[in-house]
Amino acid sequence: MARKVMPLDAQDVKNAKPREKDYKLFDGRGLYLQVTPSGGKHWKLKYRFGGKERKVSIGAYPEITLAKARSRREEIRTMLAQGIDPNEAKRQQNEADKAEASKARNTFYKVSQAWWRDYGSQVSEKYHDRLQSSMRNYIYPFIKDQPIDEVKRLDVVEILEHLKSQGVLETARRTAMQLNQIYKYAVTHEYVPHNIIADIDVHLILGKKIIKNYPAPTRIEEIRGLLRAIDDYTGDYTTRMALRVLPYVFVRSYNIRHMEWSEIDWEAREWNIPAEKMKMKTAFTLPLPDQVITLLEELRYNSTSPRYVFPSLRGHGRPLSNNTLSASLRRMGYTKDEIVPHSFRAIFSTIANEHISGDHSHGYHKEVIEACLAHKEPSKTTSAYNRAEYREEKRGLMQWYADFLEGVKDG
Repeated sequence: MARKVMPLDAQDVKNAKPREKDYKLFDGRGLYLQVTPSGGKHWKLKYRFGGKERKVSIGAYPEITLAKARSRREEIRTMLAQGIDPNEAKRQQNEADKAEASKARNTFYKVSQAWWRDYGSQVSEKYHDRLQSSMRNYIYPFIKDQPIDEVKRLDVVEILEHLKSQGVLETARRTAMQLNQIYKYAVTHEYVPHNIIADIDVHLILGKKIIKNYPAPTRIEEIRGLLRAIDDYTGDYTTRMALRVLPYVFVRSYNIRHMEWSEIDWEAREWNIPAEKMKMKTAFTLPLPDQVITLLEELRYNSTSPRYVFPSLRGHGRPLSNNTLSASLRRMGYTKDEIVPHSFRAIFSTIANEHISGDHSHGYHKEVIEACLAHKEPSKTTSAYNRAEYREEKRGLMQWYADFLEGVKDG
């Protein structure tokens, strides 16, 4: 015959003192209070399920009072009557809680920031900063705090259609590309099971892309007029010299403005641009023709900055500002539809490709032209080989082009 258990009262629970070993105070129907030597008091319930005796924790006193423990006991006995193991139900609930907590932690913002930090080693600092700005301006206002695995395709479509309505189609396309990169990262690191961007027809939403090239004067008369206008420019000395150097080296605006004295190898007559300044995060060496060496020697003689070749007028610890060269071209009478600093790359590419063969040919093949422009080779092996193989070819082509420009300017 089972021993009859007298139910506890609230005072019994409160006055229970610790002993040398754990002991139990039974309340009946499987519920008991376990008291530990450290003074802890824990409610537990014994039950039978599947022919085996088991127990489940209910909670600690005083957070769980006697009344709450009894209420929980009746809930568990109801579950047992329905064929539900309370421990298994508790385990499933814990897993569900963890999954919800994981969703709350893995927001689109958190994952996109992780992608952004990881991607920094692959692109230039300027482009990296631009990606952050793009997320902040175009993406985060819509899905920043959503769990990334709960973002729907229609959420992304809403972002793209909003940008389309603003008339910034190219921004919308770049945003779609950026989202695709973020989701590839998320799939790789198992934040989401599938790249939802791959299922979106961006062309259907935004329409066919109209390719707009940088404006570039490529007729001889136009180039002659541009070079002579640069020589006649009456702006400040540093900007004037940057404009005179740029046609011969045709690098991106960021590179010419951030050119440093430490990057110039006077003996080898080369400009060594470190990887962090390059768009594709690969160090680049550009041979310098005689005309550029002459200009740089003059600049070195008149230099006011120990670091930058073209320091800012506002302080020698900074390079020329972002819009300085463009603004100077505007003051010379050129509109943004006629020329921008990037246009000198298109001028070189056009002239060099037109003179691969025929009269006044430079004799170098297309791969050397691309190497001078720091365009990335499709194969890492090919790229490493060509950087070494084309060193002297680049030097020859750079000098040919500088002489060509001098001839054009002189008429």
